[in-house]
Amino acid sequence: MTAQTRRRARHDIIMRVLEVAKSGERKTNMMLKARLNFDMAERYLTALNQAGLITEELGVWRTTEKGLHVIEACSICRFLAEEAK
Repeated sequence: MTAQTRRRARHDIIMRVLEVAKSGERKTNMMLKARLNFDMAERYLTALNQAGLITEELGVWRTTEKGLHVIEACSICRFLAEEAK
């Protein structure tokens, strides 16, 4: 199975949404950049908002400080996992 045909893991989608929202994005642009359909975008944005990792103001979604910490922690974990190979 190639990288393009495999299903993305939930954490990969979450990380992509948080990365895209770092600079602030409208929902449509987030959907395009994170490769999400409308239903997926609704589910992930709602869950991330409830967790305090992302916030919406005037139609623009931004990663919160807590979300930025999650990105940093996951980046460290990825680095360590790659180094262990």
